[in-house]
Amino acid sequence: MENHKKKYPIINRSNLRDILIVICIFSSVIYNLDNVRLIVSFFLLTFGCFFHYVTKGVLIRNIVLCKEGIYNVVRHPYYMANYFIDSSFCLLSGNIYLFLAYPFLFYWSYGPTIRQEESVLAGLYEKDFLKYSLDVPQLFPDAYSIRNMKEVIKGFSKQRITRNEISRFMRFWATGLFIVLIHNIKGEFLTELNNMLFIRDHYREIILLVLVIVLFVTSFFIQRKSELLPIQAEIE
Repeated sequence: MENHKKKYPIINRSNLRDILIVICIFSSVIYNLDNVRLIVSFFLLTFGCFFHYVTKGVLIRNIVLCKEGIYNVVRHPYYMANYFIDSSFCLLSGNIYLFLAYPFLFYWSYGPTIRQEESVLAGLYEKDFLKYSLDVPQLFPDAYSIRNMKEVIKGFSKQRITRNEISRFMRFWATGLFIVLIHNIKGEFLTELNNMLFIRDHYREIILLVLVIVLFVTSFFIQRKSELLPIQAEIE
């Protein structure tokens, strides 16, 4: 009997961000970044990290149907957070075409996972999940669910936040700062590498580079440390 393996699209949820970051890095060499997009990008990154953090602190995996806190605003807050984070990278790259194309890449990559997860939840919780799916939007708040934003941290527990999550946030910010750094060092900056006044004239870029390196190194150290610790219970 033949084994039928599940076929996933070339771009899927597992590799979308990696592909996106590579494109963003190359795009940042070609396209320019203005102050408006810079500010909006870091707002998106901040919101994305916040929702990512809150979601991890509210989620009780494989035990109950989560319906309170951030899960009373959207059914898939973790994916909403990823959307904001990845969109911030696209905007930081300066490539408006990538930013406009990202929603299609997102739904192409995350669609199969979302359908599979909701199919499992429907099978487990039946009428309860059906009512929940009718009351709460899938990925983005609507005029009704956004009113529940004031209770977004209801059910939150710090014990559910692992070192891996902190490590991941550091990499998010390091990636954003690295893309900004590329915008700063491209062009005539590259022609001044042999200039003796290099450090004095470009101290801001050097500080950015050092910050990026520190965030990346620290994030991997934290992640490595967490792998050596016992897994924490998901419920208090």
